[in-house]
Amino acid sequence: MMLRLHGCEREAGTRGRWASTWALVLMFGPCAVAGGHTAGASRVGGLEVRVSVIDARENVPVELAHIVLRREGRVFAEDATNPAGQVRFHNLEEGMYGMTAWFVGYKTYSDSVRIDSLHTMFRVELVPVGTVSQEVEVTADREPSISHIDPRTGNQVFESETYHVPPTARMTTLIQENVMGAARAPTGEVHIRGQHGEFTYYVDGLPVPLGVFGGLNEVVDPAVIERATFITGGFPAEYGGQMSAIIDLNNRVPTGSFHLDASTYGGSYLVFNGTKPFSPGKDIQSGRSSPAPGDTLGARVGPFRALNSNGQALSVSDHIGKLGFYVSASRQETDRRIDTPVPRLFHDHGFDSFLYGKFDYILSNVDYLTCNLNFGRTNTEVPFDPSLSVASDVQETGNSFQAVSYFRALNSDIDRESSLFIGGYLRQGSLRYTPGSVDPPTFQFIDDPGKNYVLAEDRTFNTTGVRSTYDIRFSHEVMIKTGLNFSGTTGSENFTSRDSLNNSGPAIATDFAGSDFGIFEQTEWQIFDWSSLDVGVRYDQHIAPDVPIQRQVSPRIKWSFVIDAFSSAYVYYGRLFMPTNIEGLRSIARNVSNSVVPTYPERDAFVEAVYTNSFPVGLRLKLAAFHKHAAPFTDDATLGSSAIKTPFNIETVNTNGLELALSYRAPSMPVSGYVNSSVIHAVGSGALTGGFLPPGSDGPATDLDHDQRLSIAVGMNYQPTDWFINLEAIYGSGLSNGYPGNVSVYGTGLFDFNTPAHTSPSTILNCGAGHTVHTSSEATIEPSVYITNLLDHSHLLKGAYTTGASWEERRNVVMKLSLHF
Repeated sequence: MMLRLHGCEREAGTRGRWASTWALVLMFGPCAVAGGHTAGASRVGGLEVRVSVIDARENVPVELAHIVLRREGRVFAEDATNPAGQVRFHNLEEGMYGMTAWFVGYKTYSDSVRIDSLHTMFRVELVPVGTVSQEVEVTADREPSISHIDPRTGNQVFESETYHVPPTARMTTLIQENVMGAARAPTGEVHIRGQHGEFTYYVDGLPVPLGVFGGLNEVVDPAVIERATFITGGFPAEYGGQMSAIIDLNNRVPTGSFHLDASTYGGSYLVFNGTKPFSPGKDIQSGRSSPAPGDTLGARVGPFRALNSNGQALSVSDHIGKLGFYVSASRQETDRRIDTPVPRLFHDHGFDSFLYGKFDYILSNVDYLTCNLNFGRTNTEVPFDPSLSVASDVQETGNSFQAVSYFRALNSDIDRESSLFIGGYLRQGSLRYTPGSVDPPTFQFIDDPGKNYVLAEDRTFNTTGVRSTYDIRFSHEVMIKTGLNFSGTTGSENFTSRDSLNNSGPAIATDFAGSDFGIFEQTEWQIFDWSSLDVGVRYDQHIAPDVPIQRQVSPRIKWSFVIDAFSSAYVYYGRLFMPTNIEGLRSIARNVSNSVVPTYPERDAFVEAVYTNSFPVGLRLKLAAFHKHAAPFTDDATLGSSAIKTPFNIETVNTNGLELALSYRAPSMPVSGYVNSSVIHAVGSGALTGGFLPPGSDGPATDLDHDQRLSIAVGMNYQPTDWFINLEAIYGSGLSNGYPGNVSVYGTGLFDFNTPAHTSPSTILNCGAGHTVHTSSEATIEPSVYITNLLDHSHLLKGAYTTGASWEERRNVVMKLSLHF
């Protein structure tokens, strides 16, 4: 795991469309300078503080222990410890602070400390609680929350300890709820800042490369995440690849002695089935659903339409000397795996399985090794629209990721620190799509005209990569970081066919290979006590089948300034380069189109302004404005009448956005909450090319299929000792309804909703509650209940536009029972 200083260390054409963003820049600038001089005149500043956290019983480091420093009742800085149990805070003022440290299963540490030139190193011993619990004990000095805003970097940070969602929730659910600018999307997808899922996970410092395009299985199981930092702007030069967001994950870690967690759950999609709420209606003995009001689920489910949803999970962790390990396994089964293209729910049964392991080995007090192993597989039926055709397709998707990393602190002298990070990773993925025996043949091969076939696909890939970074601080004012990332990918695309008589038809087999390489250098320059510059440059190279070698040099600059001790801001400009999946679709695509144009990487010019504030009542605020000009832009579409998804290019896309996030922790009550809201408009124009698809055009302006103007997520968590209650509401103004022609002339302003081309607005309510029961031994039992889509609001989530339609998931009631030992 790479040492990441989230607490106090600052991270490093179309003129008219930049106006709204630069207006905010100009608004922040004068305030920052005026406030900065005032703050700078009274600051002693420049102090670095190091905190080490150990288990008092086992005398081992505690990774991801949460450290908070407070002044005048406000959170001044916070961060989490690395695998060596250490965390550093930079640029602190001299004075008295309240220090709080905690981690699940330990008693909360709280004390007042003086920070000055003679007091900069602190050792905290966390004492395990008498009864090991996965719940947290809330004290007046510590108010845990699901997510919060880092007041110095502006990043949103997710904490799992008070995150209670149904066990059926996926990683995309976590992102939708905790990131401003995120819009709900069909199964397995999430749209961030008007971008179609182009984000990258970093697991303990190593990137997780892209999978098979159109695959369903997620490589990250949210159940194993301890902490996540969401970087949606201000990107340092070290980050490349898919960059609508960088999601920096710290997965669960072993602490103290042996722990065992086991859980099981069962759920049901309890939906209305009669002419009025909770009326059983008419029981359909055979066939599909009847036209009776509310009867949507068919015969096999029964009169109350209770659909199956169940799963189990088991995890163990322990320390053996300097080695710590955490191993988790889970399985899930459901009758509703994929968002359906019609309101009726059938042919949607699916299974998910995950296996995850993390291993930490402390080599010394200055270096350590971290290993992550993850394997996942999904088997599911594919729902269909019976008004178009009858099908019985099944899909199997696999995703695996293995990584080993080494971190060493080369120099620990104050203002002379240097460190080295080296990591290697392997990534495997597969997608097998098998049509059913009743599927009508609709696919035609260009070399066999006039005859239709049913098409099956079997696609696999393997990626091997390495990432390394080196940073050195020459003085308190100057730090340089440099590094590189390389990954090579090989794979195969195998397509087979059969006709209506089940006779074998043409087959296409393609092997492919490609690579991605990036190198960067970035410098942090502390100009004044109140201001710093992060200046960097990145070079990327992308090699993929059928595409000439693609390269880009990307300069990036971030100007950060402190307005006062509790508020800060930054303005940012950067060039972004987003490579596409390395795949070999040309051979199959030539049967759909005569086009020989492949898909090229997305190239963006990105500008952003951000303001953050930490208020004394436990409230934090983040306000952001951004503009992104992409030429070209990358989107996705379905290849002809097949189930194959492929990326393609839009000539130009301009995305503008305003975002507001609030996080709240009650100072003396176990209450926390958050609001993530955004107004974003993504407008495409010009030619549609690439993907070997027939050429098209978005004309002078068209809303993208993943464009949703207004998105709001509101959550509240009440968690006294041994109890929790969670409430959540998600509002969306609507994605594309599949009829872009409903608007003759698209408005391109930020508040032009272009309503006729979008689905109806929707509000989804979710809730959950649970209680922890302590046994006579060192074990706890926790029963809990979760209800998603509480009001059973059935609506079209997204219409058929470049990809298929998707309807909202119906109400689901889940009962869960957990054992913690």
